Amino acid sequence: MANLYRLHAELLNDNKITDDEVAIINHQVESDGQLDLNDVKFLVGLLSSAEEVCPAFDDLFFPVLKDVLLADGKVTMDEHFYLLKMLYADGHVREQERQFLFELRGELDETTPEFDALCDQILTVPAKGWSLGGLS
Repeated sequence: MANLYRLHAELLNDNKITDDEVAIINHQVESDGQLDLNDVKFLVGLLSSAEEVCPAFDDLFFPVLKDVLLADGKVTMDEHFYLLKMLYADGHVREQERQFLFELRGELDETTPEFDALCDQILTVPAKGWSLGGLS
């Protein structure tokens, strides 16, 4: 676990995730041969801490997230937490995140009222200019 914290700090020393760093991130995610919530936690942590991410990161991030979340056909409360963190922790909701959420909603076997409310809320929240306490 200490290695993950160290890697996280090294990758984000410039607050960006660059194309060169995506290969390192991909290696870390694939190192144990299975995608799971720990991989999601690592990736969401990187995304939440970065001020800027390259398109190659999104190309890695969203498929991993989708694979893990669709594994059992529903979004559990733990998984819901990481969706919330992805969407809100970095201070803005990116269009790629909105699109992902609605694609995911269409592919789930079952949804919860909380997940449906999150999807509905994402339609109305501005991309920027809000805080966790509401609009700023």
